[in-house]
Amino acid sequence: MSENKESAENKTVTEEKAVRTHYDIKMEQRAKAKKRARREEWVWKTIGLVILAAILALILSFPIRRYMAINETVCTIGGRDISRVEFDYNYNMIKNAYVKNYGSYLSYYGMDVNTIENEMYDNTLTFRDYFTKEAVERIKSTVALTAELEKEGYTYDITKDYEEYIEAMKEGAKEAELSLGEYYKQSLGQYATQRRVEKFVRESFLIAHFSDDKQASFAPDDATIDARYAEDADDYDLFDYNLIRVEAELPTEPTELADEGAAVAEDGTYTPSEAEIEAAMKEAKEKADDIEDTVFDDGDVHTGERAASVNYQVRTWLLDPSRKEGDTTVVEAETTNCYYIAGFVARYQDTATSLTARIISTPDATGDEIIAEFNSTGASEDAFIALVDKYSDSGTGNGGLYEGLSGGELPGDLGSWILDPARAQGDVTYYLDEASGETYVIYYVGEGKPSWYYTIRNLIESESMDAYLAGLTATVTVDDPKGNLKYVSLEETAAMLQEVQSALTETE
Repeated sequence: MSENKESAENKTVTEEKAVRTHYDIKMEQRAKAKKRARREEWVWKTIGLVILAAILALILSFPIRRYMAINETVCTIGGRDISRVEFDYNYNMIKNAYVKNYGSYLSYYGMDVNTIENEMYDNTLTFRDYFTKEAVERIKSTVALTAELEKEGYTYDITKDYEEYIEAMKEGAKEAELSLGEYYKQSLGQYATQRRVEKFVRESFLIAHFSDDKQASFAPDDATIDARYAEDADDYDLFDYNLIRVEAELPTEPTELADEGAAVAEDGTYTPSEAEIEAAMKEAKEKADDIEDTVFDDGDVHTGERAASVNYQVRTWLLDPSRKEGDTTVVEAETTNCYYIAGFVARYQDTATSLTARIISTPDATGDEIIAEFNSTGASEDAFIALVDKYSDSGTGNGGLYEGLSGGELPGDLGSWILDPARAQGDVTYYLDEASGETYVIYYVGEGKPSWYYTIRNLIESESMDAYLAGLTATVTVDDPKGNLKYVSLEETAAMLQEVQSALTETE
């Protein structure tokens, strides 16, 4: 019976082995492969969904990221969080003004104004660092002056200013062949738009008017102006003198005093030796000495010059308090290889009176129209002031008043008109600048004080305003937790190195 049982079991095993054929194994492997493929497909679908979700999140985050960039707090100044838009507005105002004022100067020294930010401004800061620093100072002034004008309850209608600004931006975009939106970005920062910068532009106009009025309030009295003149008379007095220049005749080819091996260069130029220059200068000095007494007869006549306009080689001699009429001198100008012969004629105070006028500048009306309206409203100075407020785009804020005029500052033929001896108070005329389309209507007020008087008055007002502003901004703090203001650390490092260098120098 056991044999039968064993035989049955062997039969079962044999049958099972017989059933599991090569085909069965192949099909089993194929089934496993399909199962594995389904599992991998599920995994990759899951990963794909995750990647897709990430891509969608990135795309959807663009507006959020843009919002965050625009509203990022670059720094905090005087407790005011400065957004990227506001900071860029101030940065570009500083940069644009600098390029406008010094662009030709920078180009002369081989700097490209389009990449100026990457150039070194000084030994420590790049121009980008410098513009950043000045933007911070501008914002500090804005914060301080805004607080001050609000405290004083100061108001000014800047509607016209802003409207003219918008028109100027549109015209700028047209000239640059850019859309208005792109022009804003190029002029005031990558996130700038008309709407985003409007607040800061309006604030700037209000502060400008407040500053003008505040500075005018610092006008000194006559005694203060006279005292400043006496203190700095060298800056304001006029000088009459004669001048002769005697050039040293430098050799154009080697002489017996030439350095060994000296020769004329391929371009035809020759660089004299020190001995050759010394010999030529000696001859020039002898010539200058010989003709010194002819300077009043043969010299170039200079009259009514301020010291700042006098050749610096003879300026110190001319300013000597002991100088008297008839004095002469011979001055060596080593760097230019020549001698100057100077003859002193006179020093005196400028007593010529300047002129005062009120001026309307506008592109919105013709001169004939404004003068006709002036005549129809009383033809008085008050009537003209009312027209200044109505038409002028000069933004003087003081009825278009200009003092200290000499005539040369006026456009077109207005200079000769105002200098006409027959000119009388209340006379009006206009000039159309066809190139710009601007019309200038002028009302003659009369003679004023000497020009130096207004120069000193304006200087004292400016100094007083600077001191006032320095006092306001002294307590305005700048917080930079993100380290966006790199110029701070650069200047601190430079100062530290300077202190170390000074200490090392003192120990030597």
